This record gives sequence, C-alpha cells and structure tokens, in this order.
Amino acid sequence: MADNNRISIKKTSRVLAITCVAYTTVATILYNNYQIDLIDYSTPVILGTVATIMSCAALQRLFCSLLSKSYLSLGCKELSSRGAVPSETNHDTLVELPQTDNATSEKQVESPYLKEYEARIEELRRNEMEKKTAIVHAIHEYTTHEMSQFLSIDDLETLHENIESLAYGQAELYKPVRSKPDNQIKSPSLRHYAWNIGERLDIPLIDRAKFIKTIFPHELENATIEYLCKNLRDSVPAIIAIDVPENGDYHFSCMQTSADSDN
Repeated sequence: MADNNRISIKKTSRVLAITCVAYTTVATILYNNYQIDLIDYSTPVILGTVATIMSCAALQRLFCSLLSKSYLSLGCKELSSRGAVPSETNHDTLVELPQTDNATSEKQVESPYLKEYEARIEELRRNEMEKKTAIVHAIHEYTTHEMSQFLSIDDLETLHENIESLAYGQAELYKPVRSKPDNQIKSPSLRHYAWNIGERLDIPLIDRAKFIKTIFPHELENATIEYLCKNLRDSVPAIIAIDVPENGDYHFSCMQTSADSDN
C-alpha cells in the first residue's frame, strides 16, 4: 500500500514538472515573438485551479476522518452485540470461571448452621397447629357449657360446625341456628360469646360480628354489623359474661370454675 502511494506521488511530481517547463517555454515564446504576457491571462486560472485543488484536498481529509470514526464506532457496536472475540490463546491460559449460584446454594445447604433449618421450621409449624387444635377444642367445650341452655341438640351441633368454619376461615359454610322459644339468648350474651371465642382465635372484631349476625339472624334481626362490632365487649350485664384470657392463656375462667366446683 505504501509503495503504491510513493509511485503515485512520483508520477504526480513528474507531470507537474513537465507542465511547469512547458508553461515557461510557451510563455517565453509568446512574449518574445508577439509581446503577449501569458502570466496576465493564466494567473487567475492558476489561482482558481490551486484553490480548487486545496479545497478538494481539505474536504477529502475531512470526509475520510468522519467516515473512519463512523466505521470504528459501528464496528465496536457489532463486537459488543456479538460478544467478545475469542483470542488465540492456549487452553492452559484460560481464566477459571466463578462457581455458579447452584454451587453456592449447595454450600449453604451443607453449612452446619443450616442443617436443622427445615426441621426447625417444621417443628414450629407443628407446634402452631397443635396449639390451634387445643384452642378450638377448648372453644367447643366452652360452647357446649354456655350454649346448651339456649339451643337444642341439633342447633348446638350446627353451632359446633360453624365454630370449625370460623377457626379455619370458611365463612361461606356458616349455617344459621335459632335459640329455644322458651329461653331465647339475648344480644348482650351473643356479643360477649363472639368476643370471647374470637379473642382466643385472634380474629378481627368485624369477623366476630359477622359470625354471630349470620349464625343468629333471628335474635339479632335489629342489630347491624357496625353496631355489633363496636359493642362486642361492653359492660352490659348478661348471662354470658366477658372472659378475658390472662397472659395469652386460651382457657376460659368459667370452665375452670366449673371444674373446681365439681372437685
């Protein structure tokens, strides 16, 4: 490539030299024989030609520079999109890749501090289920103790089924019951009852109100959900009193008093 450029420069220089000699010869002959000064006529042409050549050269260099930059940037983008071109290196010099996430997770599982993790989680879940089962059992005993005087055996059985639905979030399975005509349960007792069992199950007040409103639609015909929710734990005297669990104990004080009296 460099040799071709040198040959082109030599040819151009030779042509320019011959042109200068020819121009000088013609100008001398014309001036000596005909008194014609060729410089006066040729100077504007020469200056225009030189200016044109200079402009073309400058523009050519500018365009070459811009096109080179565009080509390089385009080539870099193609390389980045395709990924790095592998170099011609020996396999012995390849860099060792870092371990994958799977290997890291396997190391974590094998850690002695995490060996008992799943066992501990299962133990906590089992303990929670056992406690909830015990709470539901205590509520069933409390319900039989408090509601037998107001309900028939069939309605009491239905109420126990409703308690299971309440404990495990199946409100759509609620079935209504009705207290005995000769011994109807009053609204204060129903409100206290709902508060007592809901407190053991850690159920929101609105869900306790919906429970007794759905289960006892006849007894609570004139009470709204909003009213029941605000008055579940009130100081109105009733056969079923408010029974606050002490220190997180889910047992009912009336049941413990009954057991002590039996002994």
